[in-house]
Amino acid sequence: MDDKLSTLAGMRILIVEDEFLLADDLAQFFASVGATVLGPAPGVAAARAHLDQADAAVLDINLKDGTVFPIADELFLRRVPFVFFSGMDAASVPERFRFVGSLPKPVSWHSVVDVLVNELDGRARDPFSVSRQDMIVVLPKLRLSARLMLGDALAADRLVEKTLERAVGEFRTRPHDIPTSKWLTHLMETTLADSGRNLMN
Repeated sequence: MDDKLSTLAGMRILIVEDEFLLADDLAQFFASVGATVLGPAPGVAAARAHLDQADAAVLDINLKDGTVFPIADELFLRRVPFVFFSGMDAASVPERFRFVGSLPKPVSWHSVVDVLVNELDGRARDPFSVSRQDMIVVLPKLRLSARLMLGDALAADRLVEKTLERAVGEFRTRPHDIPTSKWLTHLMETTLADSGRNLMN
């Protein structure tokens, strides 16, 4: 086994892919190199159930229940490396994710590994960090706060999603002398003030 493949041994890899045969092929490949496969998850809702366990992820962009970007936002804030593996054009990736490795379908599994390991290496060297434990604690509180602010569960989920999008965009300029929870709460309050009733539509 080469060095890059051995890097994945023992890792928990989240696969988010709604094409059954492709998802199964990806799962078998990662299992064959010693990784533990989470999923495959066919959509955003199913993928959320695995976020706390994931060490890395391979994400299709266009899923049956929407795009994968809410999952990508949460993975980024948890410092979990991921790659996009999609039939969609790279131009469909939001600006905040232009730094993320992106591969077109079809491509060899070794190409997926190359890009994923590069993401792992880059994230390990990144001095701007939020611990995964921070995010495991903070995100449920953020969702609860949003529901208390708005009352409507769907609007609250939209507020959290917009807050996370904003956090990804402002991550490198965040003040490093305040806790993650306070920073995200401030961003959520600002996002609510900016978005207002648009969240209810």
